[in-house]
Amino acid sequence: MAYWQNRAVPSAAVIANPKVGAELGHLGPWLSANGFTVTRLVRDDVLPVTAADDADLLIILGSVWTMTRTMDASDDPPHAAAAIAAEVELVQHRVAQDRPLLGLCFGGQLLSKSLGGEVIEQERTYVAWETPTTELPEMQAPWLLLHRDRFTLPRNAELLAEAEHAPVAFRYGRAWGLQFHAEVDAPGLQGMFTDLQMPQWQWQQYVDAVTARADENRLQANALFTRFWNEVGE
Repeated sequence: MAYWQNRAVPSAAVIANPKVGAELGHLGPWLSANGFTVTRLVRDDVLPVTAADDADLLIILGSVWTMTRTMDASDDPPHAAAAIAAEVELVQHRVAQDRPLLGLCFGGQLLSKSLGGEVIEQERTYVAWETPTTELPEMQAPWLLLHRDRFTLPRNAELLAEAEHAPVAFRYGRAWGLQFHAEVDAPGLQGMFTDLQMPQWQWQQYVDAVTARADENRLQANALFTRFWNEVGE
């Protein structure tokens, strides 16, 4: 029996900034359908290393922050550098416990960095619907990639999927890091662009694309999340 099955109700902790990448998207209904209670943790609060210890599943969402440099410039949020350092320690603590973790976009980069990998700034922000090269049937589908930074594959991690420009998914024990936004739905994506104060003409085509394949994307996301939980939750 899996350790989490000793509980009547499994629990999930979600780490995100207050805005931009904070929406659960397809993860919300999947968590509800699988009986999870959800606790929100705000990375801006400089989280203690034990902040997610009570959670059966830790989910780390995206961010406009970066790990390609120390975020201590005059125009950076004054708490960002300390918050990122604290989150790295939290993830290292979680991995050492060998407990389930799912990192998405910034969350995948943070997992890579925590395991000794690198986070590298690309020449431009990469935005695309792309089907990665993978042997996992649940990943053999178009996913939204929206990232300026990319992660490298940490030592002893297993590559799960890669695009032409970068690795986009890996596994390390019970922790999975994804560069693509498996969770994103149209309202969440539109909210992200709105929070970034981008003009509509720059983002409308991407929201339209997400809207057009909403049903397929939801089914793909549910299948991937279920595959992940079936593997790490046992």
